[in-house]
Amino acid sequence: MSQATGGTGGTSAFNNQVVTLVSQTTSVIPQVEVTYISSSEGSGGTQVTTRTTISGSQTPTLTLNSDRVGIQTVRAVVDHPSRCLDYYQTTADPLTGEYPIDYDVSDGAFDGGIASNTATFETISAANRSRSFINAEFVSEVTDDTAFSVQNLFLNQFASQGDTDEPSIAATIVYAPEEDLTVRITLAASAGQNFNGNTGGEGGITIFTYTLKQNTEYVLKTGATVEPASSIGRGGAGAYFYEKGRLLVACGGGGGSGWSGGNGGDGGGAGIAGASGSGAGAGTGATRVADGQLTSAGELPSGTSGGKIESCTTGIYWRDQGKSPCEDVGSTTWRDYLGNVGSSTATITRGYKSSNETLYGYRNNGGNSSTSVRGTFVGGGGAGATGGNATTSASGGGGGGSGYTSGDVVIIQARQGGNTSNRCWASIELV
Repeated sequence: MSQATGGTGGTSAFNNQVVTLVSQTTSVIPQVEVTYISSSEGSGGTQVTTRTTISGSQTPTLTLNSDRVGIQTVRAVVDHPSRCLDYYQTTADPLTGEYPIDYDVSDGAFDGGIASNTATFETISAANRSRSFINAEFVSEVTDDTAFSVQNLFLNQFASQGDTDEPSIAATIVYAPEEDLTVRITLAASAGQNFNGNTGGEGGITIFTYTLKQNTEYVLKTGATVEPASSIGRGGAGAYFYEKGRLLVACGGGGGSGWSGGNGGDGGGAGIAGASGSGAGAGTGATRVADGQLTSAGELPSGTSGGKIESCTTGIYWRDQGKSPCEDVGSTTWRDYLGNVGSSTATITRGYKSSNETLYGYRNNGGNSSTSVRGTFVGGGGAGATGGNATTSASGGGGGGSGYTSGDVVIIQARQGGNTSNRCWASIELV
C-alpha cells in the first residue's frame, strides 16, 4: 500500500461578464476583492423596480404588499396631534402596596403631589378611535369657586385627591360630554392620624366598574384627615362616589391611634366592616351595611359613637326648593348650598345637593374622641358609610369606618385597609 499525500491547493475564478477584479493576494489568508452591480448573473446591472402597496394607515391594522420577493426596510411614524401627560395619583398601589415616589411619613402627604407617568391603553372609544373624554369641575359646596380640567381617557387616566386645606367643602364633578363611557374607578379613604409613635388605621379601598352616562353628573367626595372631614381625634375621612344625588360607593377611613399605646382600626372597602382599634378602651369598628340596604336618614356621631351617611343627599338649597334627596334637579349648572351658581359650570343632568360644613352631608360620621393628652385628642373613629367608634382611653385606637355599595356597580376588589395616606383619592380609567 502506498503512503497518502496531502491535497493540492484550490483555485479561484471569477466571471468577468458580471464582476470586475480589483485585487488579489497569495498571502496566508487568501483574499479576493471584486466590485459588481447586478440583480442577477449576466443582467449587466439592469435596474429593478419593486412596488409596495400600503393600506390601512389610518386604522388599527397596517398592511404592506410587495410585488417582488426581497428584503426591504419600512418605517412608520406613530403620531398624535396633541401632547399628553399621564397624571396618576401618587399613593400606594392597592395590589402591591408600593409607592411611585417618596412621601413625607410625618403627615402621610406626598411631597410630590400629582406626578406624570407613561401608560398603555387597549380599549378605545365607540364614538372615535382616539378619544374618550371626561370633563371635571372642581367646585365648592359653600362658595361659587370653580376650576376645570378635561381628560382623554384613551390616553391617560383621571386622578383626584383630597385637599388638606379644604377637606370638606371641595367636590369633584365628572361627566362624559360625548358618549356613555364604561370606566374602572379606584376609590380610597384616608388613614387615621398617627400619635406618639402609634399607627392610625389604613383607609379602605374599592375598585369597581361602572358606565358613566353622557352629560350626567357624578360626584367624588375625597376629603382628608383634617376636621371637619375627620372626627375629633383624627379618624380618617371616608371617600364617596355619587351618581347625581344617590350614593353608589363608600370607603371607610381608618381610626386614629392612641397616645400611650394602641393602633387605629382599618377602614373597610365596599361591603366591608371597619376593623376595631387595638389597646385598652379601643373603639369598635363600624358594622357592615348590606349592599343596597343603607337607610335614608343620616346620623351625626353621638359622643364617641359613630353615625351614618344618608343614602341620597338632602342638601339645603335644593331641599328648600322642594326637591327630595334622591330626586334629580334637572339640566342645570352647579349650585352651592346657598344656591349660588358655580361660575362657568356645565349645564348637565344633576341631582347632587350641596351641604354646609356643619352637616357635611353626614359624611363626618366617625366617633369623636373625648380623650386628650396635653390638649391633643386621640383615637377618633374613622368615617364611612357608618362611622367607627372612638377610644375611651389614651391607650387605645379608634375603630375604622365601614364601606358600602348600592349594588349598581360591578365590584372588582374591595379590601379592609390599603391606603396609608392622610388624603382620600380616586382614579378613573377606561376598562
